[in-house]
Amino acid sequence: MSNIDWDSIANDAASQTDAQFHTTIASLTRMSITEIDTFIKESKISNGNAIKVLQEINNATASNNAKADAIANIDNGVNFLVSLANRIV
Repeated sequence: MSNIDWDSIANDAASQTDAQFHTTIASLTRMSITEIDTFIKESKISNGNAIKVLQEINNATASNNAKADAIANIDNGVNFLVSLANRIV
């Protein structure tokens, strides 16, 4: 029976997931994958929390104040928005 390197498998899966996340964000924002990677690192947000922020922004039924409150409650959500705004403006 061969030894299975579970750490290597987990690291490969994480890298693959990150690459897919960056590709998806790039397609939505017209930013390059390199820019997305830098921007995620600058804002110190997890991929999951970045998705939560984008979902809040996209929530057509919520008011701007409700969106702002929801994003403020996401860990590093505001940093993510500031980084995003800096890339757009």
